[in-house]
Amino acid sequence: MYPQMNKEQMPSAPPSYTESVNAPKYAFDPQQAGSQYPQYPPPPMGPGQPNQVIVVQVVPGIPPLGPQPVELTCPSCKAVVMTSIEKESSNNAYLCCMFLFIFGCGLCSCLPFCMDNFQNYKHTCPRCNTFIGAYQPT
Repeated sequence: MYPQMNKEQMPSAPPSYTESVNAPKYAFDPQQAGSQYPQYPPPPMGPGQPNQVIVVQVVPGIPPLGPQPVELTCPSCKAVVMTSIEKESSNNAYLCCMFLFIFGCGLCSCLPFCMDNFQNYKHTCPRCNTFIGAYQPT
C-alpha cells in the first residue's frame, strides 16, 4: 500500500528552525502553471440584484392614533373633530382568560378584560360616525 523506504532515506527528526527558515522559497509562476493547468475564463457578470423599494402610504391629515382621543380632520365629513373612542377587548384577552381559568385561577380569569394592554381602541368621527382607525397596543 505504501512505498517501502530504506532506513537511510528516512529523516531521523524534523528540520530545525534555522533549517526551515533558510529553506529555498518556492514561487508560483503563472506562466508555467498555465501549461500544466487549464485556464478558465472569468465568470460572466450578470445584472446586479434589483433595489427593493418599500413604499409607506400615509393618509394625509390623520395623525398616529393611540389610546386617547385625537384631534383631526375627518376624511368623510371634512370637519375638524376630536375622535370618539370605543374600547373593545382583544383576542389576547380571551386567550389569557381561558388559560387562567384552565390553570386554576378562575377568580383572576376576568382580570385581562380590565387591563389596558388587552384592549383595542376604535377611533370614529363623532359627527358622522365614520370609522377612522384602530389602535392595538403591543
